Amino acid sequence: MDFNFLNKPRVPVNRRTLLQTAALTGAGLAVPYFWTGRACAANPIEIVHWSWLAASDGEVWAKMIANFNDAHKDKGVQIRMEVVPEEQYVTKVLAASATGKAPDFGWGTAGKGAQLARDEVIVPLDDLIAASGLDLTDFSASSIAASRYPKYDNKIFMVPMDLMSLQPEINTDHVKEAGLDISKPPTDGATLLEWAKAMTKREGDKVTRSGIMMTGSGVQPTVTWGIVAEQMGFQRASNDLKTACVNPEAGKAAMQWVLDLFDKHKVSTRDVTDRYKAFGTGQGSIFWTGPWTLAGYVAQKLPFKTVLFPKIGSKLVTYFEMGGLELYKQADTGRQEATMQAVKWLSDNSFLWTTVGRGASPRKSLLTRPDYKTAGSPWDIRGAFVDGMSFASIGEIPVVNGPNFTIYSGGNFLAKTLEGVWSGQTTIDAAMQQIQTQWQADLDEG
Repeated sequence: MDFNFLNKPRVPVNRRTLLQTAALTGAGLAVPYFWTGRACAANPIEIVHWSWLAASDGEVWAKMIANFNDAHKDKGVQIRMEVVPEEQYVTKVLAASATGKAPDFGWGTAGKGAQLARDEVIVPLDDLIAASGLDLTDFSASSIAASRYPKYDNKIFMVPMDLMSLQPEINTDHVKEAGLDISKPPTDGATLLEWAKAMTKREGDKVTRSGIMMTGSGVQPTVTWGIVAEQMGFQRASNDLKTACVNPEAGKAAMQWVLDLFDKHKVSTRDVTDRYKAFGTGQGSIFWTGPWTLAGYVAQKLPFKTVLFPKIGSKLVTYFEMGGLELYKQADTGRQEATMQAVKWLSDNSFLWTTVGRGASPRKSLLTRPDYKTAGSPWDIRGAFVDGMSFASIGEIPVVNGPNFTIYSGGNFLAKTLEGVWSGQTTIDAAMQQIQTQWQADLDEG
């Protein structure tokens, strides 16, 4: 997602800040189909869709809905899309469900809906998917696995729509200036630091251009810690979801690694607050982020390429996120059949969404299309976000208090605890003890 600043072309901003909803809220889009005998042009069914997508993401998604509309004119079904800010989304869904006025379907993130599944706000989709004819064998095994909740009979609660990871975007002007070769980017921790040091600029002890884009608090150091920790052998939860903080020493070592970026190697500064804007204005050289930034930076004509995340620890992994569509409980269960047909169409026709929109496609048939690599942004810009899915495995912990475990967050329990470490107010040992205690309680709750 992105925003406009300084009268320049669109530049990425915090993708979870969804304030630009006015233009899309009115995009109630007539959408239509033939799948129930009750639906006809004279007596249409209206399916209500809530979305928290905005800015560039929202624009492409609105086009997806518009395409659905154009393809099914006068077929007797309509979708009315309403945009809800992401920070309010779950609260509003819960409130609407409590009054029996939940939307028919909406956007979710894999692993974050355990509370909604427990409270039967979102519905299991196995039977609806089978009845709709949606071909699950065309989805990657990992995307279907991420759509299931083991604690709720391992049922599917989401239709995958996009797969996202964090990979480094590198300013190619800075690479050239430092005498480096962008065709041979860093693949390990030592080389990464060499590149960062070569591209960092300082005035005295003050870093004026970060070799590695970082902030003093919030998302960036939190997600960096999460990736590096798991590369070093740390696990937030055991595979059976019974034990928190497997190999805590690796988690501590990762905290020190982040601190060293600021204080030992001096390739990052705590003074950056808006990492998206800073990278877009040349104040950073290497920035690990997601595909939601591409549209803004490409429009801005920022000189950059995206490469695969380096192997800093003993194993190569990075952050994983999957967006998808979930159905909400309705008094009239017959509505769910029509809704599932709409979701099937959006999935079957998601080429635009996963080339121009964001992320890699979970659909094998789309990934193997000869034009998949030539659609959307150039492949040297977006290719790493597709190829890098092969080692993107640091996803959500599918428990009710799963948000406490999320490494891509600037305001959850984890981020707030780690902020004490980055600021020097909390020791590494104390922070790990706090994290272990809270996460164990969260796992015990289920």
